[in-house]
Amino acid sequence: MEKDFGGFKGVLIIGLGLIGGSIAVSLKKEGFKGKIYGFDLSEERVKTALEMGAVDEAFTDLKEVPWDKIDLVIIATPVKTFEKVAHQIKPFLKESTVVTDVGSVKGELVEKLERIFYPNRFIGAHPIAGTEKEGIENAVEGLFRGKKLILTVDNEDESTKRLEQFWVDLGSRVEVMDPHTHDFVFASVSHLPHAVAFALVDALIDLSKETGIDLFLYPGAGFKDFTRIAASSPVVWKDIFIENKESVLHTIDMFIRSMEKLKKYIQDEEEDRLVELLSEIREKRLSLEKEG
Repeated sequence: MEKDFGGFKGVLIIGLGLIGGSIAVSLKKEGFKGKIYGFDLSEERVKTALEMGAVDEAFTDLKEVPWDKIDLVIIATPVKTFEKVAHQIKPFLKESTVVTDVGSVKGELVEKLERIFYPNRFIGAHPIAGTEKEGIENAVEGLFRGKKLILTVDNEDESTKRLEQFWVDLGSRVEVMDPHTHDFVFASVSHLPHAVAFALVDALIDLSKETGIDLFLYPGAGFKDFTRIAASSPVVWKDIFIENKESVLHTIDMFIRSMEKLKKYIQDEEEDRLVELLSEIREKRLSLEKEG
């Protein structure tokens, strides 16, 4: 069956970073027959996108974009820029153009963007895929294949169905979720792990200073695997932490409670309780492998 990507013919990707670039190259790979346009404030990224053949046309000036040919806009900039981008592009949109994003924070942000873009339809989207790298030069063909894609909407309509088909044709497994539920879920399973990875590296920096031993000369594969995400973009994660502050702080508090419990069992040499705790944690982690 031929893919129609929700019937969209002209896609504009605003922000030619890793995710925006990966959408572009994946569309090409999956046989998208429409036109792919790119926009970025960086002339270097625009040039790279064109040289890679990731986009058909690319711009650094919104006035140069052929808006009459655009029926889907994907905002792929850091989440803290979304409102500014929304106000900038709203005057150019055709009435039928659908707007979406790929940010990992929804909640009140989705509600604001829905109001800004009205009567155009805005649909929040979050692909659960990525790497710690930045820039379109690190774009990955097929990055979204087999990965979850969360649509955050209160009511599903024809535009939602079209966007769902767009992502299904990119190989994603689409799930619909309330925007506020989304922010709690991903504060727990994504934002907290990033915070922990950043904090762990920070702790080793301080321990190195305290002891005069450069501890970064000795980490093994486990430390490198665990802290890989600490190499992620500081600007992107600064925005995520602040935009999803309430949920992130709650999950950090819960993590501190878990660390305090572990600390107490070690301090008091409660071997049986320590084994019980670690065994329960081990079984829960092993269950993830069974679920795939």
